Amino acid sequence: MFKIHIQENFPNPHSVIILADGSLDDETIPILRNVFERHWVNGKKIKLDLEGLIRISREGMDFLNEIQGKIQFLNIPKFIRLNEEDFPMKK
Repeated sequence: MFKIHIQENFPNPHSVIILADGSLDDETIPILRNVFERHWVNGKKIKLDLEGLIRISREGMDFLNEIQGKIQFLNIPKFIRLNEEDFPMKK
């Protein structure tokens, strides 16, 4: 069984939609962080789709708090419903 599966979609040359399925925890955060950093270096606007997330640890929540001003969140699962003032859900 996989811990995290990451898919990248490029709707245009200036942005990327990253779909993260599985678990977001201390083992998988570095993987996702590396994907983000690669796109930040290239100046891309990042959207993170969390619809396929099935588990998140405290470290995963801390990571989302850390990146909240740098990316846009999509499809946040109800089991990790976040304060919409901090994490506005945009489509």
